[in-house]
Amino acid sequence: MPTNCECGMRIEPPSTRLTPCHECGTVRCRSCAIQLDATIYCRWCAISLAPAHNA
Repeated sequence: MPTNCECGMRIEPPSTRLTPCHECGTVRCRSCAIQLDATIYCRWCAISLAPAHNA
């Protein structure tokens, strides 16, 4: 079953491009996924964690 990233990119499994957010679990393409340390987040969770990450 194909999945669409929030940006509109169509992702067809099986694919190494499927990147679930560590915090909320939503699936993002590699272009929309943000890596903090060794953990992948969607942009919304990364924004909410950014102030805590910088401290």
